[in-house]
Amino acid sequence: MRDVMVDLETLGNSPGAAILSIGAVAFDPETGEMDDDGFYTVVNTNSCVCGGLRFDQGTLDWWREQSDEARQVLKEAMSPKAPTLKNALIAFNGYLYARGKDVRVWGNGSDFDNALLAVAYRAADVTPGWKFWNSRCFRTLKNLSPGTTVQRLGTYHNALDDARTQAAHALRIFAEMRGTSVEGNEVHFDNAVAKRLRASAAAAASPAEDEDLVG
Repeated sequence: MRDVMVDLETLGNSPGAAILSIGAVAFDPETGEMDDDGFYTVVNTNSCVCGGLRFDQGTLDWWREQSDEARQVLKEAMSPKAPTLKNALIAFNGYLYARGKDVRVWGNGSDFDNALLAVAYRAADVTPGWKFWNSRCFRTLKNLSPGTTVQRLGTYHNALDDARTQAAHALRIFAEMRGTSVEGNEVHFDNAVAKRLRASAAAAASPAEDEDLVG
């Protein structure tokens, strides 16, 4: 599995924000498989601030409105026993390296997870575990199939649970595009992108139809 879905919990919503936790799970768009264990680490808040990362009051206020389960990460990240930013990123790299040198990292938004990680890697003086051209955007994929949904997994705003849910969502979209099924559930082509992909596949299998399309 060379694809990895990543989710961050943070103290800001733009690159340069302090990171509270990193969750990730490997998945295979072709087979529908997902890593059972995934990766999870909290990140020491003080190490982020010392590295030049910041937090904003609006995000702190937002965290106060979340569930007790979600807010647990705030306490864990402020503990002196929490992994430093550098050690957390090195550990995350280990998970990525196990997926091969061409690992692709998916974040939820081109300007969020991967972008925040890029700044954090620079702050910690650690080389990212993937090539920049292998960054992928789950939000873009999701918007190609707005009618596709999945059941929520775990706790909202737990980085690993969010990564698992997003990976499951991505797998369903890929399955829908192929016209196959996921975990025994029938897939319906209820969006234009999937229908076009299916039509293209049918056209490729029929030379006569190809000639009509060209003509």
